[in-house]
Amino acid sequence: MKSTFSPRVGLAAIWLLAFSSTSNAHSWVEEVRLVASNGSFVGPIGYARAFVGRSDPGFSDFSNENKFGGDLSGPMCQSKQTLGSESTKYPALVAAPKDQVALRYLENGHTTLFATQKGKPLGRGTVFIYGTTKPSTDDTYLNVHRQWNTAGTGGNGRGKLLATRPFDDGKCFQPNSSPVAAQRAQALGLPLPPSTEISCQSDFQIPADAPTTGLYTVYWVWEWPFLYSNGAIQTNESYTSCIDISMTSNPVPAAGPVNTKQAIGLGANAAAIPAYMTTQFSVDPITLPQVAPDNPNPIPAPAGVNAPAQPAPAAPAAPAAASPAAPPAATASPSSTTANQGAKLVTVTVTEQSLTTVTVTQVAPIVPASIQNAPAAPPSKPSPVSIVTGKPVVTPFLPPLKRAIAVRGRSVTV
Repeated sequence: MKSTFSPRVGLAAIWLLAFSSTSNAHSWVEEVRLVASNGSFVGPIGYARAFVGRSDPGFSDFSNENKFGGDLSGPMCQSKQTLGSESTKYPALVAAPKDQVALRYLENGHTTLFATQKGKPLGRGTVFIYGTTKPSTDDTYLNVHRQWNTAGTGGNGRGKLLATRPFDDGKCFQPNSSPVAAQRAQALGLPLPPSTEISCQSDFQIPADAPTTGLYTVYWVWEWPFLYSNGAIQTNESYTSCIDISMTSNPVPAAGPVNTKQAIGLGANAAAIPAYMTTQFSVDPITLPQVAPDNPNPIPAPAGVNAPAQPAPAAPAAPAAASPAAPPAATASPSSTTANQGAKLVTVTVTEQSLTTVTVTQVAPIVPASIQNAPAAPPSKPSPVSIVTGKPVVTPFLPPLKRAIAVRGRSVTV
């Protein structure tokens, strides 16, 4: 099926007029694409719920746009975007668990003409992608966004966070006279002045535990507030798109490793962002919107409106229970000391064939040089150190740690 929105040619003059004073057109998911293992888009195009194409009668920005301003209490989806409201003309994407998916949208000046709106955040905002097998009309911006987490235990527990991306994927641009458009066209080997649009994308992987029948719902949330010069939010602004994926048990056939050369020229409109295929979180999901150094807000924060404190990085998840399988071999590296550290580092490296290497460091008191040469008693039995990696339990033996002390004038090693 032919794309409904890219590439667009010959509209540069219209866009320049529209964005000469402000980037007032906004963005939504225009296409949903399957991504093969080599990074190329494959298969029929999918669409968001109740999608209206740009060439359809009566189309306007409001046909697909779901905007949140100062009030964030509204539903996640437009009222017409009910579950399964895709059409024959604009069907749902068909995909399987673990398939890679690209959500494509137009930048509409928010990357190439970003400076027309002072105070917009780093990355031109952040896109959060959520997934659920239990969508509800009760899903709102506030009970999903920054509530659902990667484990599926956040908020009401009915969905999970699948990926985070900067709105600006680093390649997309509309054909206008901005320096950004020219730089990106040149980087892709496209002629100047730019005449063809390269769309933006937010890519993610469908979870392995997603079903193989029925619908899997995805919420695309673009968080794009105005920030005061100190980083405090001046005005909230966000946009959402709601997408259903028709699930199947037939995954995209393997097509070899990622081919970065295919995303050159107009090929950039037919391939995923290579980096997105290896990591799901390009932005720390707990990080708050940050001031863009190249687009600060000249308006200072009012008295009493302080810069927000960025949350501390999330603690790592607890390791999984150990497997009863036979333990792998372990090798010990020599211990090392660092001046003025007040500790002795004993490092053990455990290597599991074809799986994982884990390094564990045990900290013990440094033995002062003045007593290291004292007569030593027979070494005590070393204590085992258990290493839990989510793989087999490994219990290497460490070299004995000895300390000499004086007891009633005699040197004793403990």
